[in-house]
Amino acid sequence: MLLDEQQYSPGEAAADPIGHLQAIELRSAEQEVYEALRREIIQGLPPGTPLRLATLADRFAVSTMPVRSALARLQAEGLVVQRPRRSSVVAGLSAEDFLDLYTIRMALEGVAARCGAPHLTDQHVADMWAHLEHMRALLKSEQPDTAEEYLRLEQHLHDICFNASQLPQLIGLIEVHRRQAKRYFRLYLGRRLDVRGEVKMQEAWIAACEQRDPDGAEAATRALFDRTRQVLLPILRHSERGES
Repeated sequence: MLLDEQQYSPGEAAADPIGHLQAIELRSAEQEVYEALRREIIQGLPPGTPLRLATLADRFAVSTMPVRSALARLQAEGLVVQRPRRSSVVAGLSAEDFLDLYTIRMALEGVAARCGAPHLTDQHVADMWAHLEHMRALLKSEQPDTAEEYLRLEQHLHDICFNASQLPQLIGLIEVHRRQAKRYFRLYLGRRLDVRGEVKMQEAWIAACEQRDPDGAEAATRALFDRTRQVLLPILRHSERGES
């Protein structure tokens, strides 16, 4: 008797040998819709923009099921709001949401800096300074949209220290909240920051890491968040009051 015949059972006759393929295709479609919508929202799709299931399904040439799942993921990230008996819309930027999100981020990243700083090597520190040089050049450039590249460089710079903590669950939480904060960061960079002030604060952060100083690294991390809060909070509050 062949091996295949020995392993066969009558109940398997009713099983669909490719039944998993549809689920894989749906997940792939959902991911593509999710990434496309998220990218547009982060890059400035106006708050309140309707996100209608049928319209989006036609646009992406998919059924409404992956669109619904993608919108649910975006809602969980705070980027989309589901209105009762109406379509989803792009969530607004609010002072309350900003304060909540950045308070959490300050705590998480402060702890990660504290835990990572003592374990940094000389090569880690050299890489940090190299990243800062790229950031300095980017801030001085006159390119029209540098926010994405600046954010990538800053995150890589800080991740050198955070990863040295060897606390993967903490690092995972940091990434989740970074993603939620991305629209606020783009707004922050759009304020025409004082380049010297921004670079000086990043230099202080690296200097604390270079000293392997956990207290200093945490304090420098909190100072960076305080700067963002001082810049954005008045803007968000004015916007909520309808002021220009």
